Amino acid sequence: MEDNKKEALLKATMELLQQADRPEAITSRQIAARAGANIALINYYFGSKKNLEAQAVGELLNEASKLFQTPPNRSEPPKERLRHILKQICEVVLKYQRYTKLYVPQLLLEDEITVPLYVLPEIREHFGGRRSDTECRIIAYEMVSFLQLAFYRSDAFLRYAGMNLTDVAAANWLVDWELALFLPEDMNS
Repeated sequence: MEDNKKEALLKATMELLQQADRPEAITSRQIAARAGANIALINYYFGSKKNLEAQAVGELLNEASKLFQTPPNRSEPPKERLRHILKQICEVVLKYQRYTKLYVPQLLLEDEITVPLYVLPEIREHFGGRRSDTECRIIAYEMVSFLQLAFYRSDAFLRYAGMNLTDVAAANWLVDWELALFLPEDMNS
């Protein structure tokens, strides 16, 4: 019975998120009413409304995120595979940007660091042992977390850098810029 209420809260949140023009305006009361549950169960099961929303957004994005979790084409050079993965991540973020404000803070500040692990194999292969595993992990984290933060703060980023990250061409340029910065062609640097 308890698992049913927890699932009902998660399902109700997902439904409300998909229907809302402004997902950030969904209230705990709306979630509880849709789930047919007591509002206190949100904190009981999830710790907070924010955690519930983050889990619901994670579920919604789960299918989309499989795009960049598929094995890359091994015949391409590692830097090209990495470019492809990063651009796919950007595409998913752009497609589901209405949820970004709810999910990215949780992803950056509270969840385990997992997204950089999707790009780590290509970074390791690119450097071919010329960088330690720790250095490769830091590079992966820097690249992914920068993109997450830039997309999360896309309005401020537009004012600051003059780049509209809701434009696919601008997002792709930013990925290419990151690759040039973090994975230089000159392997002696």
